[in-house]
Amino acid sequence: MDFFFPGKSLDDNFVFNPIVGPISSLTIEDLEITFVIEKALLYGASVWGGALTKQQVDRLHSIQRIFLLKFTRAYRTTSTNVLNSLTGIPPPLHVVAKTEFIKFQIWAGHANLYTDILGNIQLDNNISIKNIPSSSKFVILNENISKTDFEVYTDGSRIEDETGFAVCILQENNNIENHLYKLKSHNSVFQAELAAMHCAANWAASKNVSINIHTDSLSSIAAIKSASARSSFVNNMKQDLVKIKHLVDLSWVKGIQGNELADQQAKLATTTGVDTIIPAPRSYVKRILNKLMIKEWNDYWRQYNSTS
Repeated sequence: MDFFFPGKSLDDNFVFNPIVGPISSLTIEDLEITFVIEKALLYGASVWGGALTKQQVDRLHSIQRIFLLKFTRAYRTTSTNVLNSLTGIPPPLHVVAKTEFIKFQIWAGHANLYTDILGNIQLDNNISIKNIPSSSKFVILNENISKTDFEVYTDGSRIEDETGFAVCILQENNNIENHLYKLKSHNSVFQAELAAMHCAANWAASKNVSINIHTDSLSSIAAIKSASARSSFVNNMKQDLVKIKHLVDLSWVKGIQGNELADQQAKLATTTGVDTIIPAPRSYVKRILNKLMIKEWNDYWRQYNSTS
């Protein structure tokens, strides 16, 4: 479970009721109970969490307070918000409910309503399994077949907030071409690894040559082989691979010379690669909404009545 703590600035002047006596540490059992209770109370929050009245907010607040007092054994005069922070229990339930509502709206195709939160960024979306052609669900590529025209090594890299990938093309052990691409800060290494493999396959198709793609990313290979992958980004790649699978072989490698070359070039791509755009992953939305939740909690913290 993720835990969030509201930050404090030098301008914050909070008035706390004194807590006399020790605050008990939460046990694993307490945390498990908290998790179950939170899930039960927030059931369906993706539907109702966006239009809470003050009465409903206060009701959620009071329910959470009961368990906070029970877990901490603090005095009943202790503020709920103080207990919330001291225990590390996730944010007030109405804040979590609002976040769940926004997340659902985004993935339901209404991201355009939240550009103030997400910015003008194209998001990867999930597609229904039943809408994926059978030929694209099961992509089986050959592994390390000899007598291909080129050996291609791919890799993705992320250094701080910079992401990129590289495609290194070898012929008879000679490095004849390197293609370096820089992604946006919201893209993940997993996406970079897949994009590198996709780029290599497209290069082979454009030249009408056969290649062995060598990658050190087992997760990318698993995504290609998985029949349950729902990501639009992943499935678009799989559809392209199906069309040219007679030209492309795939293998996992680690620690050989070509792999080391691709790793070096991928690191270089994070700063000098050609800018390219691919959809932001679901993990980006999760990060943004976590930040929003902390901000909402901070705002609520600054406005609360110390006796509540």
